[in-house]
Amino acid sequence: MKRWTVGLSVTAVLLAAGCGKPAGTDGDLVNGWSALAAPAVPKPSAGECWTFKGAADKLVVGPELVEVECTASHSSETVHVGEFSGALAQQTSVPAGAELIDAFAACQTQANDFLGGDWHDGRLVLRVLPPSEKQWKGAAHYYRCDLVEVSDDTNTIAPRTTSLKDTLRGNRPIEIGCVKVETDSGGGIEDFVPAKCETLHNGEYAGTFYSPDARPYPSDSGARRALLQPGCKTIVARYLGLTEAQFTENKQFSFAWSTASPTRWSYGDRTARCYLMLEGNLSVSRSLRGNGNAPI
Repeated sequence: MKRWTVGLSVTAVLLAAGCGKPAGTDGDLVNGWSALAAPAVPKPSAGECWTFKGAADKLVVGPELVEVECTASHSSETVHVGEFSGALAQQTSVPAGAELIDAFAACQTQANDFLGGDWHDGRLVLRVLPPSEKQWKGAAHYYRCDLVEVSDDTNTIAPRTTSLKDTLRGNRPIEIGCVKVETDSGGGIEDFVPAKCETLHNGEYAGTFYSPDARPYPSDSGARRALLQPGCKTIVARYLGLTEAQFTENKQFSFAWSTASPTRWSYGDRTARCYLMLEGNLSVSRSLRGNGNAPI
């Protein structure tokens, strides 16, 4: 105990001796330095490209989304980065669903300008991506708009090594065009796979139908058909150069559509891609745009 007491006393003396200010100092340890800024979540920028795994509709922010050079193989390209504002920016949870309507509308405007046409006309998926919960809590209140090229209507990613900029201008290399309609054993449609029009195919993209109002996703198949069938019929008939009555009478043709998912519908993508289809075993090796009633 004596040795402990002595040792403590010596230490106390040494500490006391060190309490004086060195010559030429004011005793302020930070010496007027400003405080370090709070760490910020890195913000993405338009023009960046990324890799990730899975289908395009699985694209989310997180560790699997890795930035790469746009000249390297990549899965998505950021075309715009915006900021949430007002009440959305103040809430504690990340905006989702209908809260993304304004952000998605901005993404569509930016994407269409970037591409040179409506992104629905291309082999593309447009995603609006808010931050992760962790990033949001770190005051990252931005959203990003990413375009992904796909190889079919089930959103299988088609990796690229060049930018998508202007790909719906000029000869429109990313345009959907002709397709092969894949069906199951019962005749149900499984996929629309893009094909070169000079190869045999049995379908063709005719245009996109937009819901005339902001109604919720028609979860009932009958309600969905009542909304989408008349719209797509008009688009397909016009594509062929026929009136709707003429189209109804022509036994060579039918049509189908691919609807945006309920999630996408909730944030403003209230659309269906409309496809012209050939009946039975008919196929062609040319475009049917303006075909009218000419035989196949």
